[in-house]
Amino acid sequence: MAERLDTEHEPLNLDPSRPKSFPGSFVSDPAWIFQTAALLFLTAFFYWPLARFLFGSHPLDPDAGFLSGKILLEFLSDSWNLGVIGFSFYQAFLSAALSVFLGLGAAWLQVHYRFPGKRWFRLLTFLPFVLPSIIVVLAMILFYGNNGWINRGLMTLFKTEEPPLQFLYSLGGILIAHVYYNFPIAAKLIGDQWSRLSEDFDRAGRSLGVGSFSRFFNLTLPLLRPSLVSSFILIFLLCMNSFPIILVLGGGIHHTTMEVQIYQLARIELDLESAAVLALLQAFISLNILALLLRTSASLGRPKKIHQLHLLGEMHRGKTSAWIGGLLLVFLMAFTLGPLLAIIIDSLRVFHAGIWKWTLQGYLRLFSPEQGGPFVFAFWNSFRIGVGGALISCLLGMGLSSLILRLKGYGRNTGELLILLPMALSSVVFGISWFHYLQDSGMLEISLDVVLMTVHGILLCPYWVRMILPTMETIPVRWSDESRMLGYGIWEHNLRIVVPWLKSTFLIAFFFSFALSLGELNSTMMIADETVRTLPLEIYAAISAYRFSYASVLAVILLFMSLIALLLMESLLFQEKG
Repeated sequence: MAERLDTEHEPLNLDPSRPKSFPGSFVSDPAWIFQTAALLFLTAFFYWPLARFLFGSHPLDPDAGFLSGKILLEFLSDSWNLGVIGFSFYQAFLSAALSVFLGLGAAWLQVHYRFPGKRWFRLLTFLPFVLPSIIVVLAMILFYGNNGWINRGLMTLFKTEEPPLQFLYSLGGILIAHVYYNFPIAAKLIGDQWSRLSEDFDRAGRSLGVGSFSRFFNLTLPLLRPSLVSSFILIFLLCMNSFPIILVLGGGIHHTTMEVQIYQLARIELDLESAAVLALLQAFISLNILALLLRTSASLGRPKKIHQLHLLGEMHRGKTSAWIGGLLLVFLMAFTLGPLLAIIIDSLRVFHAGIWKWTLQGYLRLFSPEQGGPFVFAFWNSFRIGVGGALISCLLGMGLSSLILRLKGYGRNTGELLILLPMALSSVVFGISWFHYLQDSGMLEISLDVVLMTVHGILLCPYWVRMILPTMETIPVRWSDESRMLGYGIWEHNLRIVVPWLKSTFLIAFFFSFALSLGELNSTMMIADETVRTLPLEIYAAISAYRFSYASVLAVILLFMSLIALLLMESLLFQEKG
């Protein structure tokens, strides 16, 4: 899915020798107001609240600061805190390694074979990445839980009373959920680079009599190293900052990460000093990981036309590699669709009088006087916050992208890192920062809907920048000169030339941001109160109360909203290629 998300939208190249970008339109002199406004917005609503929380005074004791050397040393001398930090790294490393391994297999399958429904396979295997994380949590419970599909099937098969697989609420559950959520990223990044490798290396290896496995490990794998490293670092960063998955599936205090610990310290124990120390440490770690990610990102060339074998035909001929590909295809479809089907089916049945009955009762209850009000309220909030957050990320991303194009050399590297920091920073930390910012600044009169739109827009802006910036850099420099020769002013040049060129990318980025905003839970939990409910919050509350049928009904609705956004992105990409 979404060839534009990271490939034709290639990773950012930090090489100062890269060609100069288009000097007109968003990068020309009249754009400085737009760029300055975007920079001031990011400073005022991201860096300032964050700095006030980390370095400001304690709201309950204005004379005392959050951070001090003594507090930092006390925090780091606690073996429990060191264990939390260590487990955060450990689970992120394992999650990233497993995700890259599975993503490598999926990339190999998509690059080297053609088969019926390949476009839909690519779309469906990318779906988990745009799903709200709380849906992934529910899917894992219903599919892999003690009473889930897998265990019920095994109990029936082996005629046992106890579920054979009891790994969900442990490290195993965390890993399988993280792999489910993140392997599409690895498959996308690795597959994009693989499709750009010349087949000359492989042909040369075959002519020398080198076997297929030896060619893969000695030729292909080293050539794929940039995408393997980039995808590993990106997934490691995302898993370090994972929140709902570990909060629900961690199974207890032994599987606490920095993200969950910050939430517990700040919102449950009200230990703001320790929360600030841990948040600062996590921000420092995330900033360095992000810098490493940008350093390892490399430009991709044009896709090569790779000869693809027909999977079914090769299997019919008895080719071992084709049979491996066929089994991998079946596994990936079951791994991706199985948990989602579990949610859909669970929403369509109830357990009554010892048997399961098919019914639409769960959906009909959404419009009853008892449950209809909360559902409509949550649905409307999710939709408008999603649209508002996507629009803010669009405007902010355009201003900051054009600002990045102005910068050169080290200034560009530093500016890019600071602009992309919201992607790496814990959204729980950002939500807590905003919570205290609202209290300290007397801004409680502002609607929380507007606050959440702003927070979502800032958190989504880095994704928007990484999608739109490469396309902006493809605008030929000569277009600006030709526009001036035709007598076009800057605004006419934008409307006639630049906007049509970027329109598809804008829309794809908008729908992608909308899908991510729909499922944003971390910062929302920190800020929202009973006056603002969203579908992810309702699903989390239902899971906590073991109301899985109600959670499944809400999850199906949220799932289809995300799927519609994904289909719109795919449609735009298909039209553009056509």
